[in-house]
Amino acid sequence: MHLDFSALVRELGTPSKLIVSSTPELAEEVEKEARERVGPKRGASYLYRKPVYAIPANLFAGIESSPAEVLRELGLATTFVTASPFADIARHWAHVRYCATLRSNRKQILALTQAGSDIVHHHKVAQSEQLGIGLALVVAKRILERKYPGWLFSSVDVDVALATGFIEGVGLVRQKNRATMRPDYFLVGRRAGGGNSGCKVYILECKGTHGNAYHSKRQLATASLQVGSIEVGARTLPSLMVASRLSTTGVSIDVLDPPGEDDLWDGESEEFDALLSEDPGPRNWASGKPTFEQFYARQREFLGVGEFQPSEAELEAAHTEYEASVGELPVIFQIPEDGKKWLFRILARNAAHSVLRFAGDNTSASQFASPRTADLQRLPLDDPAPDWQTFTVSSESNIDSHRFVGVKYSMPLPNGASLEIFRGVEKGMYESLREGRVSAYVRRAHQLRDSWASVTAGAGANGPRHQAVSVGSDGTGLRIRVV
Repeated sequence: MHLDFSALVRELGTPSKLIVSSTPELAEEVEKEARERVGPKRGASYLYRKPVYAIPANLFAGIESSPAEVLRELGLATTFVTASPFADIARHWAHVRYCATLRSNRKQILALTQAGSDIVHHHKVAQSEQLGIGLALVVAKRILERKYPGWLFSSVDVDVALATGFIEGVGLVRQKNRATMRPDYFLVGRRAGGGNSGCKVYILECKGTHGNAYHSKRQLATASLQVGSIEVGARTLPSLMVASRLSTTGVSIDVLDPPGEDDLWDGESEEFDALLSEDPGPRNWASGKPTFEQFYARQREFLGVGEFQPSEAELEAAHTEYEASVGELPVIFQIPEDGKKWLFRILARNAAHSVLRFAGDNTSASQFASPRTADLQRLPLDDPAPDWQTFTVSSESNIDSHRFVGVKYSMPLPNGASLEIFRGVEKGMYESLREGRVSAYVRRAHQLRDSWASVTAGAGANGPRHQAVSVGSDGTGLRIRVV
């Protein structure tokens, strides 16, 4: 079979419409699915699911994306997979593996290619999960940046962040049993400018399927449990649940919004860098099953009887029910109220760490790594600082008129040409992060964010014909071209 790599690369850079849906009817159907399917299956853990609501249409109407943007977000989201000398190649592989899976169809809608559809079942599972992550990040960031103009949102792997504060219950591999379900990512929002800074946080659960709308509803019903497993000050965080259905007729994306409290920190811009300049250190919080008091409070809230004083008989019956159902209850990660500032610092530092790793600068990224996270990134026989963890950026390149620093890989093609992939960060933003000036990075991101759409379009129209470009509001850039 002859594969036209030039045409493939052009497809990667072609923006297409995303079919996004979030309606009260969808929310009601997911609630019904949760009551009838998830509730009986998961027993008392049902009390810990979050109710779901539609989001305003203006937050997702007219969203467009390209396959290159999906791949860039996927590569950025996997920057913490580092416990290997081949980690940078693995990030490169995240960009290559799915290059031929998405395209713009005749209706200019982002769709699965026929080649992406014609794969065996177990590959479809991996593909839907990975593309589901990339698509969810594209949509969720666009929604939040519309909702909060001037804020920059970045993804941080939930397991990586929680491992810094909890001494148990967090593993490198997500376990599937019902007691350890937790969501995929934190989306940390930062604002810096005008003398004020702040930090917001959302929980993101990403789902993907090759199935129909019913499969998506089942996935969203399960997600409503996962996003309720993290509490800050005994309150859940706001969430976005995004389920993508992959099809050759078009990718369909359902989004729902379980509510919560989103503000972690606000203060003067001068405090911002001072707070992030040093690792806040690990905490020794323990995750675990809810206590009876927590269980009973959640049960009364669920039944809508929180304001009524229970009788002694009711308390005794509740104790009996708790003892019988404690094995079904989920593991809850509860960050105390006075841990808010700690969580802000950990998430903001991890976001900076991720961007620098995306650019290939593991040395500079290490200034933002906590000791516990760094330990998770080493192989058992490594020296304290293995050579492969001190790798730094090795390439600079212009994307349109902007200078980027990062890493470049080249793969030979059958016709004597090469497929070149460059990933990096806009130079001014990179320099700010490398010097530890996160507030300056966020300010520059805000200054440049409106220019990236023209850069992406200009790269396709004015640059070499056979290239695809994606640049995010965080300054990360991906260029794929045939040379």
